[in-house]
Amino acid sequence: MTLNTSKRHWNPLPGKLTVHHGREIMALATPTILAMLSQTLMWTVDTAMLGRVNSVSLAAAGLGGMLTWASYSLFNNLSRITGTFVSQSHGRGDDEGVAHYAWQGLYIAVASGLVLQVFGYYSYVVMPWTHNPPDVQALTYTYIKWRSMSAVFTQAGFALMGFYQGRRDVMVPMYAGVIGNLVNFVLDVWLIFGWAGVTVGGHTWFAMAPMGIKGAAIATSIGVFVNTVALAWWALAPGLRQRYSLHRVRPPQLTAIRRMIRVGLPSAWEGFIDVEGFLMFTIFVGTTGAVPLAASQITIQLISFSFMPMWGLTTAAGVLTGNWIGRGEPLTAARYSRQTYKLGLYYSVLLALVIILLRHHIFGIFTHDPAVLALGAGLAVTAAIFQIFDGLRMLSSGVLTGAGDTRYTMLVTLALMWGMFIPLTWFLIVQRGGDVQAAWVGATVCYLLQGLALYRRFASGRWHKIDIFR
Repeated sequence: MTLNTSKRHWNPLPGKLTVHHGREIMALATPTILAMLSQTLMWTVDTAMLGRVNSVSLAAAGLGGMLTWASYSLFNNLSRITGTFVSQSHGRGDDEGVAHYAWQGLYIAVASGLVLQVFGYYSYVVMPWTHNPPDVQALTYTYIKWRSMSAVFTQAGFALMGFYQGRRDVMVPMYAGVIGNLVNFVLDVWLIFGWAGVTVGGHTWFAMAPMGIKGAAIATSIGVFVNTVALAWWALAPGLRQRYSLHRVRPPQLTAIRRMIRVGLPSAWEGFIDVEGFLMFTIFVGTTGAVPLAASQITIQLISFSFMPMWGLTTAAGVLTGNWIGRGEPLTAARYSRQTYKLGLYYSVLLALVIILLRHHIFGIFTHDPAVLALGAGLAVTAAIFQIFDGLRMLSSGVLTGAGDTRYTMLVTLALMWGMFIPLTWFLIVQRGGDVQAAWVGATVCYLLQGLALYRRFASGRWHKIDIFR
């Protein structure tokens, strides 16, 4: 008896372990990861450069960025819901529907951005609630005020990304993100530190006095503006213009806008609840001292290595789900979703193994403080397990959002984050005087339950019956 060892018959992951459609899924996920990473990089570059100015500016930029994004989280998913309607319209072959919902999504995004811009201008009202020193509060307000000047373009950018991603055109958002980041970097150097300029013909050009944190916020706002303009410009390119006629203004249609708000608002609340839950978690941990808070922040950095790839897979899962449901094939949508779950599980388990193997050394990359390093091994193991369950939660949310099943996701998140996660963290840290390890173990349990609850919803198939266009 001889064994057939031909490559055609060999399968290293037999049966249910095999990932089908992996290239198609990753072709959607990878550019999306890079596009979303560009949003994070703008804040990171601001922070890194302001660290060279002074510690007060660095602290204010960190606080300002956190408060700005916390307020944005109330509307981000509402603007992004454009992608769900575009993906299902695209799946149905309805080009006019794609253009129509892209325009309605822009109207919602502009309205949301104006609300956020007003909040940014009057954010000085909430500064005393942070209990930071007066100089930090003043600089934080300066950062938020100028950073919020681009709030409309931030939200419009999310809506335009939905237009591209819903049609599986994921390269354009990546290119626009790269352009926006390059603009932000150049302007950061010019505006934060100033420049003597260049003298030509007896005149000095481009001279700029150092603006510090104000310059960082202005640079980021301009970078966001350029990113959004690039997305809009590509949407008006000849090929897309001929097919979708986006240059032809579609007036606001209340029926469509109500439809999008009905589906998108629960998703927006889900995002807000999640962000605010972790903000409260950080506040409670901070009451135990600087060392536990620093260790917790490093733990979050470790989890970020999972977040961005999972976000790309989550977006891919939502787009594919929407496309196949639009074609009237929910079972195919479920099949693609299961393959995305496999990819996410394989990645998160591999990352967990790496973190666990390096648990005694990985915190040393971020700090040399012996007190923080003493907490490192235990928190690294907890982070490794946490990110597996967080990935399951994200992927399930992406699939259900692609189908328009956003209300259930919001209710589960509300029940577990505000009904369990926040009270449990308060009980472990404040009431029982627990340590940061106990807080992260509690967080892991909460995210496990949330991930399982959302996956059960996916497995039930109830999302097959949701009609977002009714």
